[in-house]
Amino acid sequence: MSTRRSRRRRSLTATLLVSAMLTAGCSSVAAAPPPVQAMGVGSDRGDADVRFSQEMISHHRCTIRLAGLVKDRTDDPYVRGLAAALVRSETADIDLMTGWLRSWKAEVPAERDPDDHGAHGAHGMPGTVSAAQFSSLERRSGADFDRRWLTVLGRHLDSGVRMSQVVIALGRHRPTARMAGRLVTEQRARIKEIGGKLT
Repeated sequence: MSTRRSRRRRSLTATLLVSAMLTAGCSSVAAAPPPVQAMGVGSDRGDADVRFSQEMISHHRCTIRLAGLVKDRTDDPYVRGLAAALVRSETADIDLMTGWLRSWKAEVPAERDPDDHGAHGAHGMPGTVSAAQFSSLERRSGADFDRRWLTVLGRHLDSGVRMSQVVIALGRHRPTARMAGRLVTEQRARIKEIGGKLT
């Protein structure tokens, strides 16, 4: 009976934590994720882990499409370097998460047509890139493009931070928790850096 109560208590704590995260809005200054060990993360996987990989694959693909807009529209070394770094790291993450999903016999999100901008918000998280935002970026270049691209990217990365915090709170798969923790750290640093470029 005490074990059942303990599980219920952990579940309630995680639910309250996630609710607090999601009501925090789009601020890039979110609460630090709880230690992975404190949330009882193990080597098995749960629904939250599967959902995270499926949604984060779509999120990462959107980031890569955003990065693809940079090449012909700016010579800014920071913007070009950031885009290249994102493509490298997020392609590697997609490969890893695809492997997890296949090993779990779970659906891997289909690759979308790069021109199908309406699909980028498919995972329903705040901060996703709309068709209008993509179209607007495609029409711009130079400093105007840089500023708008960094603004859109910063919001998009922030949504990824919040997705990562949710799986840290609710997931059971230790490798997923490690990836999510790394994404929180890396993307917060990028969001802070982007904020400095925009001031």
